[in-house]
Amino acid sequence: MSAAVPRPRRLTGLALGCAAILVLAACGSDDDTGGGGGGGGGGESGPAALTLGYFPLVHTATAVNAEETGLFDDAGLDVTLEQTSGGAQAIPSLIAGEYDITYGNYTSALLAAQQGLPVRIVAGNDVGADDHAIMVAPDAPYQSAADLAGARIAVNNLQNIGTVAINAVLEDAGVDISTIQYVELPLPDMAASLAAGDVDAIWQVEPFQASALASGARVLFPLFSGPVEGMPVAGWLTTEQYAQENPGVIEAFREAMAASMEELTDKSERLVELVPTYTQVPAETVEQVVLPQWDVEADPEQLQEMSDRMLDYGIISEEFDVETMLVD
Repeated sequence: MSAAVPRPRRLTGLALGCAAILVLAACGSDDDTGGGGGGGGGGESGPAALTLGYFPLVHTATAVNAEETGLFDDAGLDVTLEQTSGGAQAIPSLIAGEYDITYGNYTSALLAAQQGLPVRIVAGNDVGADDHAIMVAPDAPYQSAADLAGARIAVNNLQNIGTVAINAVLEDAGVDISTIQYVELPLPDMAASLAAGDVDAIWQVEPFQASALASGARVLFPLFSGPVEGMPVAGWLTTEQYAQENPGVIEAFREAMAASMEELTDKSERLVELVPTYTQVPAETVEQVVLPQWDVEADPEQLQEMSDRMLDYGIISEEFDVETMLVD
């Protein structure tokens, strides 16, 4: 995100949240980050050190919770959390070695892999639900997805999960998507642009969806509905080299993240407590968010469907087998 974010956090214990971040930050460094096989991240030399990149959303509470509750520690992982600006920045930083594992949306990850970058998926995180929405001004004439022909729609990246899902829903509603003008804006800036009339509709994800509702915007339709209902949105990424050299760390990361997700599921009180500590979103706004849905497993069939849609929409140039980027 482009808004100012707090300084990087040093996290030590949430199994769910940190596990997710660890999976995405692995860039294949040769230093001792806690390698080898086995069931835990640590070894005789102590906990395995991991730098985990995460985008400050409600959805990445899984990693922050895992650090703060000791889930990463219990898994033998010494995790450093660092905030990213989203997939467009996180994946190049992963490849450059700034993270061992990082959080990223699957569309950006698939695009990178199809272009030959050694990006691998080590764990899932969030699945599309009502915590994502296409929103319009309260007095806008639009009443359904079918009304958006020719509209200007704000997304935070022109080639990510948002544009794929919007295209799918609009096509299903009979809209010629060639008439859509996508406008790239940071998520925190979208509601103001909508109010100013600079765009006709915006894609908002929690906690920004709750903020936009509070400012008067209304939900036109849930983004992950119809043909993309339940689509996996984002997960934890690493590099091929890191995955090969650190299977024990990845296993430990998954275990911690799964535990964190279980702790957070349907726990709005915990999110109200946690999210304001790593975002600039106040507790009263977090109280209004639609709770995310989490799944530590990355569904290969649904990811393949996403890849096929990316080909249809010209985001990738040829068919791509997503099985080649999933870490067992």
